[in-house]
Amino acid sequence: MTQQFDEGMKEILLGLIAVGTAPYSAQKIEDILNSDPAPIEQKINALKVADKYIEAPSFERAAKKVFKQYSAELDQIEDTPPEPVKVKPNRKIEDTPPERSESQIKSLASNLIKPSEIYGTDIGDPRNKKFLRPYTDDVGIYTIGIGHKIGDGSKSAKNKWVKRYGNSISPQFAEKLFDKQLSFHLDRVKDIFEIDNLSNEQAAVLVDISYRGDLLPKMQWVGLLKKGKNKAAANEYLDHKEYKRRKAKGRDGVVKRMERNANILANQN
Repeated sequence: MTQQFDEGMKEILLGLIAVGTAPYSAQKIEDILNSDPAPIEQKINALKVADKYIEAPSFERAAKKVFKQYSAELDQIEDTPPEPVKVKPNRKIEDTPPERSESQIKSLASNLIKPSEIYGTDIGDPRNKKFLRPYTDDVGIYTIGIGHKIGDGSKSAKNKWVKRYGNSISPQFAEKLFDKQLSFHLDRVKDIFEIDNLSNEQAAVLVDISYRGDLLPKMQWVGLLKKGKNKAAANEYLDHKEYKRRKAKGRDGVVKRMERNANILANQN
């Protein structure tokens, strides 16, 4: 990472120095920085270094103006996408027995989610390289890594992400984002359900359902599952517009994913 940073810094510095003769202008500096795909923090650091080497009053004045603008922009960039509003906890503090650790549920959930979002379960697989750059999913939502929605999924959110993190992320960073999302969605499951009444497999499936955006406290299938009416809950879960629309066209990945989830909810293998 250090080598990449140094190379990126070098490219930006060469661009700034290559401008050559005075007078420098804020617009000229901004044009150079905007043409480089490096993260915004790297551009700010390069600007600071360049200011030490370029002995021109006009550059110093212009650099201060651009630095102020970039710093303000950086403060406005959101690190992670907005999440669904969390509901009030429906559980006691000691709701998970020691033998049912969160890591077990998260591991099961990971194995359910990853093959639906990437090739296999290793984001470092060369086939998954394309997922390390912002892309649009099949409904046009900007995504990165293991199904991680960028902000609100809009092009504007994607552009802000690129300014903050650059055009691509590492497999390690993708895993870090994924683990954070798993923890968030497991907490949502525990807020809505008495997790002691669920098997680890059912809890993991609910994490996947939440990850897909299909888990809300007032959904009818949620109420049925809370009452222990597992098969009825599974059938109601599949009474879903997207599921019906996709199944009418064939059994694509989403249809298979939802049918698998319904089977596990119903305690069927």
